[in-house]
Amino acid sequence: MRKFTVIFYLITLLGITHSARALSPNEAEDLADLTAVFIYLKYDCGYSQIPDREIERAIVYFARSNKWDLGDYDSSKMTQLNKESYNDLKGIPLSQEFKCQSLARDSLGLFAYVK
Repeated sequence: MRKFTVIFYLITLLGITHSARALSPNEAEDLADLTAVFIYLKYDCGYSQIPDREIERAIVYFARSNKWDLGDYDSSKMTQLNKESYNDLKGIPLSQEFKCQSLARDSLGLFAYVK
């Protein structure tokens, strides 16, 4: 019985620490927003020369610099958040040119840190 109790506590502790390392809702939204910005720049603003691998590296760099765990980044929930953020970005009632210039000015510098 004692062995069962110790194993139960150990499993519970591992479960708690694992869930604590996953992205928080705010972190997930921030990563989804950053992903949406890069996708928008690439496909809607003419920055098609940015390789997908560089976008991925920039996102990973951003998350690691904030000490976030990316273990659940590839989940279907993150995919949905990425789509929602992209659609929100497309729906902002500003001119395409202004959005592209602003997003490029404020986010493309992240690629310089990735190298």
